[in-house]
Amino acid sequence: MIGQTISPLYGGSSRREKDVVTPHSISIILFIEKYAKLRLKYWDPRPSEGEVDDVEVSPAERKATCLLTVRLVQGGDLVLSELLQMLEAAPLLPLHVTSFMTALHEMYCNGIDSLLTLFDAVEKFSVQDQMRMESFPCLWTSVVGLYLRRLNLSFRRLSFSQVTSLYQRFRAYYEECYTSPPHQLPDLQMSAEESNIVDDTDSDAKMEDLMEETREEEDEEDDEVEQEGGESGGRRGDITACTSEVMALSSLCDPPPATSTATAAPPPVYPPLLAHPSHPREVEAQAGHSTRQQAELFISQQTSLLQFNETAALSPHLLQTKIKQLVKQNPDMAEAHYLSYLNCLRVKEFSGAVHSLLRTYDGQLTPREPGRVEDQSRGFRYAAMNLAALHAHFGHKKAGLFVLKEAIRLAQEVSDHVCLQHALSWLYTLSPIHKAQLMKRSMVKSCELSLSYLSSLGRLNHATQLSYTKTPPSTLLQSIVRAEALNCKHSLVSLQHGAWALRAALWANWGVSTMTSLASQLLLHLNTHHPTSPSTFYSAQPTCSAVCNIAIGLSNLGDYQLAGEVLQHARQRFPAHGQHSSTWMFTQAYISVVDLLHQGRWTEAQTAITSMATTHPTEAKLRQSELLIAKGQLTEAWQLLGELRKDPQVVGELRVQVLLMESCACVAGGACAVALPILVEALSTAHNHHLTYLAAITHLHTANVQLQLGLLREAEASVMAGLGTVLTGGSVYDQARARLVEAKLQVTQAKGKERTGKVLEVAVSLDLVHKLFMKVRAYHKVRETLYFKARLYHEVGYLEERNKCALEFRQFELQHPCQAYQLTVNSF
Repeated sequence: MIGQTISPLYGGSSRREKDVVTPHSISIILFIEKYAKLRLKYWDPRPSEGEVDDVEVSPAERKATCLLTVRLVQGGDLVLSELLQMLEAAPLLPLHVTSFMTALHEMYCNGIDSLLTLFDAVEKFSVQDQMRMESFPCLWTSVVGLYLRRLNLSFRRLSFSQVTSLYQRFRAYYEECYTSPPHQLPDLQMSAEESNIVDDTDSDAKMEDLMEETREEEDEEDDEVEQEGGESGGRRGDITACTSEVMALSSLCDPPPATSTATAAPPPVYPPLLAHPSHPREVEAQAGHSTRQQAELFISQQTSLLQFNETAALSPHLLQTKIKQLVKQNPDMAEAHYLSYLNCLRVKEFSGAVHSLLRTYDGQLTPREPGRVEDQSRGFRYAAMNLAALHAHFGHKKAGLFVLKEAIRLAQEVSDHVCLQHALSWLYTLSPIHKAQLMKRSMVKSCELSLSYLSSLGRLNHATQLSYTKTPPSTLLQSIVRAEALNCKHSLVSLQHGAWALRAALWANWGVSTMTSLASQLLLHLNTHHPTSPSTFYSAQPTCSAVCNIAIGLSNLGDYQLAGEVLQHARQRFPAHGQHSSTWMFTQAYISVVDLLHQGRWTEAQTAITSMATTHPTEAKLRQSELLIAKGQLTEAWQLLGELRKDPQVVGELRVQVLLMESCACVAGGACAVALPILVEALSTAHNHHLTYLAAITHLHTANVQLQLGLLREAEASVMAGLGTVLTGGSVYDQARARLVEAKLQVTQAKGKERTGKVLEVAVSLDLVHKLFMKVRAYHKVRETLYFKARLYHEVGYLEERNKCALEFRQFELQHPCQAYQLTVNSF
């Protein structure tokens, strides 16, 4: 939403754009020339079969070549290793790639004369000479034709010393990929614009030395060139044979160092000229000069990727390096500072984000044209609103509200209703009160102004806000359906994912795990590819939440290994430096805490709780109280739960969980009568908020307390009220606990002659309970189950089975030493 409110602020640059000839542009010219020589000219008649052995270029190869050419022409400079990686990734004609690499090597070896010959061919094309058809058969008005003409004009302006410097930089450009390590080439870091403007005083002497070095090499290569049958681009032989000849030429001119051959990578689709080292992507940010149009294209692409798929954009360090380079070359480009602001938000760097945001709107202080007071006010109010969004991102609600009021005041002065609606969206996000009323106003006014994004976003936020109240689920789902209608109508991809993520969260809140998993799976199966890149799909916070929902579902079933693999996928898809990584980090900590508490590994559980507190402090306090109860530190646990109960943000599901934990502390301390009022309050809260699953768990907690108080009839009613819901959609751990409580109830109710048979039946049913507890590694519950089972066999006189259970308990105790503060704690 922030990116949609930004528009160009400076009105363009008044200086004339200047093209610069760089080694990368020379490579593009060679790439175009070699492709043109492989194809039949479009003005020539098609020869009959058998007359000309023309190279067949498939439609897929022709399309890939054209698209790659446009990318190279419109994009910024790249180093040669990066360019070769692009060629390897594209389905190009192998002979075309081989001839291009051969031409690069020949230009490197043949001296500056080959560079002059290349631009002579470009000159013939630019002046519409009839001989231009031999080298560049393309239209004057095409993208490639305009690119060639502009490069020719820039090259003709260069002096001889500047041409010499250009060729020397081409040699360094080539050597960085093939012969020399990057740290031996400091001249490559010099910008192309500076090297084309500054004269090289020693260029003549350097040129003489260069010609002396290459003269003997050219004499040795004459025989090889004659055997090749003329121009290498017109060969139609085997690609491997062609590459072997090129490698022979390269060995004569510049033999590779011993280290490069030892670390050669496996050959790709076509054998490379030399084993070029796999340079890191840092070289992309140092590739050279970029024109203003290329900079604007780069900024728009990276901004779109940051909002659409953060991992598809450059890493934060590389992107910031590239932004610094663009700002240095185009100091008046405000869009670069805004991209830097978005990049700082990725890594949650507050100081850098504020600095970049202020630099974005600095141009409004000195407008270029007199009388543009409204544009100046527009910049100020949108700057204030973006600053409020920045404070909201970092959780500074008071500061965000203060700045947002200033944006609202400026927008009201000029009656900017669009800005007011965006400000209203941030107002109900930051405001601690009257959220529902503000959301309703936002939805109504957004519909009147045809702001579909804000209207759909308001409906989703309104459904989220109502989930904390007593609103029935049907109303919430209806609001989501209306928002999804707007999303599909206007192709709002981010809100489509947000709607499915909200639906999954609501089903999880209500305790229907099957629907939670289904909504998450449907979210991940949405076909939402990027408009300009079919291989890039939308991936943001809703996507990460869906993956984490699946991981939690697998852990609830006891499949911790599968859950770990799903989280590994989340780690790869959302790196740790990204802004969405906190979601899978919390999920990983949550799964670890639950597993470690089941195993009784308290020290490691404490470490996991500490890591959880960085992102979700309330949930970390709840788990800390559970750990304290397991360790027997009931006083500390009761104090911590009292703090949580007083917290105004603990409502709905969290409040029910706090009340259940308080009842567990009461039962652990032997105050079962005190636990009953707490459980009644928890049950009432769960019913009011339609928390079906938590209500069922509360019923089972109540049944456990009623059993200890001897209220068998009430305990049976509580078990029947919650058993079905837990067995149909609960976790494995909750199912095992529910079956154990049911077994205790059946044994307590068994009387008279039927007691022996009932006790044996319950003892046999405990085998399933034992397996379920073992599946989730709940070792303290496994010991309790074995102890209860041995007592049942002892009661009916089955001594052999009793001794077997006792032996199993002893062996299990040796494998997993008991760390519970006492075994007789009868908490659920």
